[in-house]
Amino acid sequence: MPKYIFYPGCYISTMLPHVEVAIRFILKKFNIETIELEDLSCCPPKINSIADELFWLTLAVRNLAIAESKGLDILTPCNGCFESFFEAKMMYTERKDLREKVSNILSKLGYKFEGKIKPKHLVEVLYEDVGLEKIKENIIKPLSGLRVAVHYGCHLFVVEHGEDVWKKPRMTDELIRVTGAELVRDGLERLCCGFVPSTVDDAFSLTYRTEIRLKSVKELGVDALVTPCPQCLMRLEFGQVRLRAKARYDIPVIHLAELLALALGLDPKKFGFTIYHKSPTKLILQKIGLG
Repeated sequence: MPKYIFYPGCYISTMLPHVEVAIRFILKKFNIETIELEDLSCCPPKINSIADELFWLTLAVRNLAIAESKGLDILTPCNGCFESFFEAKMMYTERKDLREKVSNILSKLGYKFEGKIKPKHLVEVLYEDVGLEKIKENIIKPLSGLRVAVHYGCHLFVVEHGEDVWKKPRMTDELIRVTGAELVRDGLERLCCGFVPSTVDDAFSLTYRTEIRLKSVKELGVDALVTPCPQCLMRLEFGQVRLRAKARYDIPVIHLAELLALALGLDPKKFGFTIYHKSPTKLILQKIGLG
């Protein structure tokens, strides 16, 4: 298996310990070797480029330069971090004006980036490096009978020029199905969850993004909503709490890694599956016979 720099991202590291445990379990299960570097900073989110493009690009490329100094690609389970690193590498490569400014700043700090490494999302690593067959061979608890909807997260659609934007979302679909769960669609899988827009207009975001998505998923009558994005997970969980005065949704929202971990045999008690979530994940355990 390839070796990676593991970059969990700020949200997973500080707010979603259950997701991090599930991810680390999966990586160990399939012998995906990773190393972690203490001198990496926040990615930072691409939205920072609106306020200061040079600041955002310099911090992002600094992280890439550190990874490149180790000769390893960056593996991240966070959609936002993936987008930031991906866009930063592309902008650094294509924008000579910014590249010269960033290179000058980084050189003073002892860093250099030549664009030899790339960021990879957890979805890509599991699909391409491990493979569906290998995952299927290791399924201990098939999730047959569990009906789930998927929410991809906007940043999962970031691709190289000319590449199919649905590449990683389709990988996500297959990773869900390999667990035995049934994937049910409503046509709003690509709708923004409202996380990023909430930083500008939270009321609008809650009503015209988060609530619309939750209503649609509730109408499907599924057992859970699965996402590969930590920000979407947080927004779609906390959104249910904030909307409780208007309506109850009671939709379990979990990260893709948690779904896979359950199917691969990780005891839900060992990663706090019903402790840290703000949505009723115990309903999932009851459905699959673990509750």
